[in-house]
Amino acid sequence: MKSSMFKAGSVCTLAAALVTGSLVQSTAFATPAGMVSTQQLVQESRVDQQRVQVNDFLSRADVQAQLEARGVDVASAKARIASLSPAELASLSAQIDQLPAGEGVLETVLFLLVIFMLLDIAGVTDIFPGL
Repeated sequence: MKSSMFKAGSVCTLAAALVTGSLVQSTAFATPAGMVSTQQLVQESRVDQQRVQVNDFLSRADVQAQLEARGVDVASAKARIASLSPAELASLSAQIDQLPAGEGVLETVLFLLVIFMLLDIAGVTDIFPGL
């Protein structure tokens, strides 16, 4: 009799342990509602980098001078940048990357050099006596 009682008690204890364990496991390892994916973190990081890039561009003295010359307050421009959506910020950041920064000088010098060489070859000028 004692052995059958012990078995019934151990079965109840085992069942209670299983139910309690499953409840603890389901609540402890459930995905929290605030969990984000790696892709979302990368996107947020990219947006932060673009925002820093645009703000750095606005912090340059020559850019600030151009804004003020056109009647735009730098603080209001930075406030507008802060309110841009991620898509608008990405577009603006891409445009800043594509803007020429001191380009064109080398091309102009090479263009003039070719023109002078052609004029020298044609006999119009005598800049390069070896040609």
